[in-house]
Amino acid sequence: MVTEPIGGDYLADERMDPMWTRALYAEIASQSSGAASKSDDYFDFPPTAHPGRELFTFSLFILLIMALEVWGSWKLISWMISLI
Repeated sequence: MVTEPIGGDYLADERMDPMWTRALYAEIASQSSGAASKSDDYFDFPPTAHPGRELFTFSLFILLIMALEVWGSWKLISWMISLI
Protein backbone atom coordinates (compact mmCIF):
# COMPACT_ATOMS: atom_id res chain seq x y z
CA MET A 1 0.00 0.00 0.00
CA VAL A 2 1.30 3.44 -0.94
CA THR A 3 0.55 6.39 1.28
CA GLU A 4 -0.11 9.62 -0.58
CA PRO A 5 1.82 12.72 0.40
CA ILE A 6 0.00 14.88 2.93
CA GLY A 7 0.99 18.52 2.80
CA GLY A 8 4.09 17.74 0.74
CA ASP A 9 5.38 15.28 3.35
CA TYR A 10 5.57 11.51 2.96
CA LEU A 11 4.33 9.29 5.74
CA ALA A 12 6.80 6.49 6.34
CA ASP A 13 5.05 4.09 8.67
CA GLU A 14 4.50 0.34 8.92
CA ARG A 15 1.65 0.43 6.38
CA MET A 16 3.95 1.45 3.54
CA ASP A 17 5.27 -1.03 1.02
CA PRO A 18 8.97 -1.78 1.68
CA MET A 19 9.81 -1.14 -1.99
CA TRP A 20 8.18 2.29 -1.79
CA THR A 21 10.02 3.05 1.45
CA ARG A 22 13.39 2.10 -0.09
CA ALA A 23 12.66 4.23 -3.15
CA LEU A 24 11.63 7.15 -0.94
CA TYR A 25 14.78 6.90 1.16
CA ALA A 26 16.91 6.64 -1.98
CA GLU A 27 15.28 9.80 -3.34
CA ILE A 28 15.86 11.66 -0.08
CA ALA A 29 19.49 10.51 0.05
CA SER A 30 20.12 11.59 -3.54
CA GLN A 31 18.59 15.00 -2.87
CA SER A 32 20.67 15.51 0.26
CA SER A 33 23.90 14.48 -1.45
CA GLY A 34 23.09 16.78 -4.37
CA ALA A 35 22.40 19.65 -1.99
CA ALA A 36 25.73 19.14 -0.27
CA SER A 37 27.60 19.51 -3.55
CA LYS A 38 25.78 22.69 -4.56
CA SER A 39 26.98 26.04 -3.34
CA ASP A 40 23.40 27.35 -3.28
CA ASP A 41 21.63 26.24 -0.13
CA TYR A 42 18.09 26.93 0.99
CA PHE A 43 19.21 29.59 3.48
CA ASP A 44 20.29 32.11 0.88
CA PHE A 45 19.46 35.41 2.54
CA PRO A 46 20.12 38.75 0.85
CA PRO A 47 23.24 40.53 2.07
CA THR A 48 22.80 42.94 4.94
CA ALA A 49 23.49 46.64 4.67
CA HIS A 50 27.05 47.87 4.92
CA PRO A 51 28.20 47.70 8.58
CA GLY A 52 29.04 51.41 8.56
CA ARG A 53 25.52 52.24 7.42
CA GLU A 54 24.03 50.08 10.17
CA LEU A 55 26.27 51.78 12.75
CA PHE A 56 25.24 55.22 11.46
CA THR A 57 21.54 54.33 11.66
CA PHE A 58 21.96 52.92 15.16
CA SER A 59 23.83 56.06 16.21
CA LEU A 60 20.98 58.24 14.95
CA PHE A 61 18.51 56.13 16.92
CA ILE A 62 20.57 56.48 20.12
CA LEU A 63 20.94 60.23 19.49
CA LEU A 64 17.15 60.53 19.19
CA ILE A 65 16.64 58.68 22.47
CA MET A 66 19.19 60.90 24.23
CA ALA A 67 17.62 64.07 22.78
CA LEU A 68 14.19 63.00 24.02
CA GLU A 69 15.60 62.32 27.48
CA VAL A 70 17.27 65.74 27.63
CA TRP A 71 14.15 67.49 26.34
CA GLY A 72 11.91 65.65 28.82
CA SER A 73 14.26 66.36 31.70
CA TRP A 74 14.41 70.03 30.76
CA LYS A 75 10.60 70.22 30.62
CA LEU A 76 10.29 68.45 33.98
CA ILE A 77 12.86 70.73 35.64
CA SER A 78 11.24 73.87 34.21
CA TRP A 79 7.81 72.68 35.39
CA MET A 80 9.19 71.99 38.88
CA ILE A 81 10.76 75.47 38.98
CA SER A 82 7.47 77.07 37.91
CA LEU A 83 5.73 75.49 40.91
CA ILE A 84 8.03 77.29 43.37
